[in-house]
Amino acid sequence: MDIKIRKVNYRRANANDVETLVNYRIQFLNELGARTGHQPQKGKTEVLRKNLRDYFSNAISSDDLIALLAESEGKIVGTGSLVAWRRPPKYGALESGRAGYILNLYTIPEARRSGVCTKLLSRLIEEAKSLGLKYLHLHAAQDGIGIYKRAGFVEPDQPELQLKLE
Repeated sequence: MDIKIRKVNYRRANANDVETLVNYRIQFLNELGARTGHQPQKGKTEVLRKNLRDYFSNAISSDDLIALLAESEGKIVGTGSLVAWRRPPKYGALESGRAGYILNLYTIPEARRSGVCTKLLSRLIEEAKSLGLKYLHLHAAQDGIGIYKRAGFVEPDQPELQLKLE
C-alpha cells in the first residue's frame, strides 16, 4: 500500500549508512528475483551480505561510488547509486572516456509512486554531470523503464551482451 510521503530529505550516504545500503540492495535483488523467477540460492544471502558490506565500505571511502539516500520522517525510503569508470575515449566522449553506471535505484514499497525514485535519479544525473561524465548506463527493471525514459535514457543502438564465466 502506498503512503503519503510528506517531506523527503536527500543526502549522500557515508560509512555509517553501509548497513542500510546492504539491506536495501538485498531487498531490491529479492524483489527482482521474485518477479523474474530467480529466487536467491539457499545459504547465499549471508555471503552476499558480507561481500556487499565490503564493497560499499570500500567504494564509499574511496569515492568510487556516490550513493544517495532519501529519508522521510526518520526512515530511509529510497536509495540510488552512481559508479564512474574510465574506458578508452570514443566519438562523443573524446575528452576522457569516462562513463557512469546507475544502480541500486530502489524505493521501499510503501513509498512508491511518490516521486522519490525520480528525484534520486535526477540528483544522480546531476552528480554525473558534475563529474564531467558523458554517458550514463543502467539496467532497468520493467517497473522502472518509464522513469528512465522520461529522464532521457534510450535503448542503445548496439545491445550489450554478457558472458558468465563460472
